[in-house]
Amino acid sequence: MISTVIYLIGKVLTFPGAYIKAFFEHLIARAFSIPVEDTKYLRNTDGCGHVEHDAIDSKAKAFFYCLLPGLFNAIIGAPMLYMGFAGLFFFKVPADSSTALMFIVYCLMFYLGFSLCANQYPLMEDAIGLWHALYGKDGANLFVKIVLFIPTAAIVAGAFLERYALNILLMAGAVAAAALTA
Repeated sequence: MISTVIYLIGKVLTFPGAYIKAFFEHLIARAFSIPVEDTKYLRNTDGCGHVEHDAIDSKAKAFFYCLLPGLFNAIIGAPMLYMGFAGLFFFKVPADSSTALMFIVYCLMFYLGFSLCANQYPLMEDAIGLWHALYGKDGANLFVKIVLFIPTAAIVAGAFLERYALNILLMAGAVAAAALTA
């Protein structure tokens, strides 16, 4: 119960990224013919920011369903985060009347980039399903297990961190540390 509340707080703080991540999950599910049960992107459960879907029948589909939506979020969010960070902390654009518009643009870019980058991982259930599909009793062959071990471990670890909104705290700490050294 408390973990769901913490999770929802993290999703509310980063709602643009959660919404876009759910959109990408829905897009990938449609592209891979994965049946979608619930298309509500933002809801008051631990599935907030994710799409409810049926079981995934293929190991490759499970891997790409867990990887691609977060990768798309990272590809879109990282440049925005870096540009917003550079404007606010490296170039130190002031919020006075002559540069107020640029300051607002940098703040929006920073927030949207942070929001997108904080929503890169699948639901814990999807990550565990991927792990069991690849490394369970009827898992993949040895070559696939070796090649996909690091990405799969990162997906499972990231899903665990996101479940308790720890990814947001880690990102905020990294941004704060970088801002102090800029």
